[in-house]
Amino acid sequence: MLRPLTVAAAIALTAPMALADAHSDSPFADGTLQYGEDYLATTLIGTRVHITEDELLPGVALATGTVDEWDDIGEIGDMIIGVDGTLDAVIIDVGGFLGLGEREVAIKWSALRGVYEEDNLQEYFLGLNLTREELEAAPEVTRVPVQ
Repeated sequence: MLRPLTVAAAIALTAPMALADAHSDSPFADGTLQYGEDYLATTLIGTRVHITEDELLPGVALATGTVDEWDDIGEIGDMIIGVDGTLDAVIIDVGGFLGLGEREVAIKWSALRGVYEEDNLQEYFLGLNLTREELEAAPEVTRVPVQ
């Protein structure tokens, strides 16, 4: 009597493993967050964005005070995520004062760089290689209602 039960138990225990092997495309992402390489939406919304004409190299700590010399253009107010799950762009609330007179500009996510200053590698800034004139000429975001 014990033998059939043991065989049945072995089959029941190994069946999920066989199914897991059959489905190699797991829907689960790696939950390990690397500071400076990964960003959470909750921390991106509201992050200040600075522009500079200096070349921005990823992964290089800047001299202390460098970001203070850059132009603070606004903050991330929203994100544009494609149907394929990629972060295509962020919407930056540019200009204005106390929320009045702001306009929304979409910036490609690939154009932004997370930058750090050497005195505090735990605090990142988002930098954008752009001039003030280019920013002012950027088109405003148009929200088209679904029909």
